[in-house]
Amino acid sequence: MPSTFESLPPEIQAFDHAQSLTIQLTRAVVDNLEEGMSELEVGDLAKEQARAFGFTGWFHKPEVRFGGNIAILHRPSTLRKLAPGTLVELDIAPATDDAFGDLGVGLCFGSEDDSTLVHEAQEACRAVCGFASRYKTVGELFVFARAWANNHRMGLGNARSIGHVCPLPQGLLGTSWPRAARASIFLRRFQVHFLNPRRLQGLWALSPRIVLGGVGMCFEEIVFIDEQHKRILGREDIAEVGTY
Repeated sequence: MPSTFESLPPEIQAFDHAQSLTIQLTRAVVDNLEEGMSELEVGDLAKEQARAFGFTGWFHKPEVRFGGNIAILHRPSTLRKLAPGTLVELDIAPATDDAFGDLGVGLCFGSEDDSTLVHEAQEACRAVCGFASRYKTVGELFVFARAWANNHRMGLGNARSIGHVCPLPQGLLGTSWPRAARASIFLRRFQVHFLNPRRLQGLWALSPRIVLGGVGMCFEEIVFIDEQHKRILGREDIAEVGTY
């Protein structure tokens, strides 16, 4: 990547560190997946593991999807259970007192070889992260993601956004962190949507959901961009996007 950890502003270093820990947390959760676990149990596992990594709260609660569910509003269920071949999607966003991580990964449970959809979703996230730069607008990222999906004979489903800004604690009431940060991303100007004309500056979580035949998969990474830097947080290079 064009920037190094040491050259990043201190507040961005905090997010970089939080994202590195989130990658480790995700690995710990995946390593402890067992056949028969429900979506709700996997979410609870992530909450339990987070404390061991020094996290004190959540930007958002762990989101767990089995089977490529593409519903926009999805609640973890006790009825959907892990079985060999199940598509698993994890979105984990734990917080410290001054930063948070936000990582999304997918896998095919019990299989050494991931499905085509998992592979393509990982490649889509990698492509969008690679395309992002200070010369682009936020809306251009959405256009690029949609074109990438179309070129691979896939789509973005009904997604109106493929990501959001990651607000810094500065300017937010200390007692409301990170809830105020979470609430702010529902404003359209802080989302990665087609009509957002703002220049791509600051911290952005990028999460294009790839849909094929009514089944979806999403990977998510955080990118920091300013006039001097571009860094995918927690990563040494773009080849690591989507890994854990």
